[in-house]
Amino acid sequence: MKNCWYADNRDLVKWSALVHIANMNSASCILQIAYFREHSFPNVELDTQEKVLPEEVQKHFRDIKNIENLSLPIKIKVFDEVLADRKQYLLEAKKFIFRYSMEGRCVVFLDPDTGLEPTKPNLRHVLRKEANEFWKSIKIDDVLVLYQHQTNKNGKPWEEAKRIEFEKAIGAPKGSVKVGRGPKLANDVVLFYAIKANTP
Repeated sequence: MKNCWYADNRDLVKWSALVHIANMNSASCILQIAYFREHSFPNVELDTQEKVLPEEVQKHFRDIKNIENLSLPIKIKVFDEVLADRKQYLLEAKKFIFRYSMEGRCVVFLDPDTGLEPTKPNLRHVLRKEANEFWKSIKIDDVLVLYQHQTNKNGKPWEEAKRIEFEKAIGAPKGSVKVGRGPKLANDVVLFYAIKANTP
């Protein structure tokens, strides 16, 4: 995700759903894999002079790690490495998950700008093989969550097709991926989530 999108209504949906998912599953931590991409903010103007945004102002309003300060019994940790090399990013993100996974049940939240890869993926997406790698790396009873933005703008149904796509990508049992949403806050996003079960 880009820091320029941080703290909008979609974040209210995302983090409200994540807290509920964590509570419903007795999770001790939420680990956000932010798929972070840096963004340069434009300057402000004072009369005819341009001034940069003070770093303190940017940190207050657009620092994605601010969520770690949420007053909850659930620990929140953000993996905010910049996404550049996908292979290295996946390796480091899995190490990050492992570091906290020993502390109890976790909700691992994949948070790209857009969601699961379309036909032509870019850095705004989670690749199917990456989602599968994350699924394989979490423990039994952990929860994997994916942020998914609306995939088309022509009014056709999109949620169920993308839910099934995510389910197949991670190799979860049919019907096991659930949907979190907040249509009165942001009707163009959902969270797909699945609990990793102990399957024979």
